[in-house]
Amino acid sequence: MANQFTPDELKAFNRALEERITAAVKDQSKWKDVLPDLMGAEVFVVAQASDKVDANGNRMINLLSMTNKEGQQAIPFFTSPQKMSVLASPNRPKINCMKMRTINLFHQIKGKSALLNPGSADCARMFSPFEVNLLVMENQ
Repeated sequence: MANQFTPDELKAFNRALEERITAAVKDQSKWKDVLPDLMGAEVFVVAQASDKVDANGNRMINLLSMTNKEGQQAIPFFTSPQKMSVLASPNRPKINCMKMRTINLFHQIKGKSALLNPGSADCARMFSPFEVNLLVMENQ
C-alpha cells in the first residue's frame, strides 16, 4: 500500500530525509538504511510534458540532463525546492518542475546516471546507471 502525505507532512518527511542523506554522505554505511526511504520519497525533477506517448499510451516527459566537467551526463533530482534553487539564474528565474517518486524516476531513466541534489555540498550523491538499474529491480 502506498504512503500518502499532506504537503506539510511531505516537507517534514523530506527535511528528515535530507538530514539522513547528509549523515549518509559522511558515513557511507548509512546508505543502506536511507535508500528505501529515498526510493519511496517524492522528489523534484526539471521536466516538461512531451507530445509523445509511450507504448501504454502514457504521455512521456522530457527531463533535464546535466553534463559535468568530465563530460558525464546525469539526470538531476532534488529533495526540496530549496535544493533545486541552484538551477535558478537571472536569465532563468522560473524552472519547470515536476514532483514524482524517486523509484518512478529511476524506472524512467534506467541505464542513465542520476545526481541527487547537485550543488549541495553535504546532501548530494551520484547514482551510476548500474545503481539506478539495481534499485529499480530491488523496488519492483
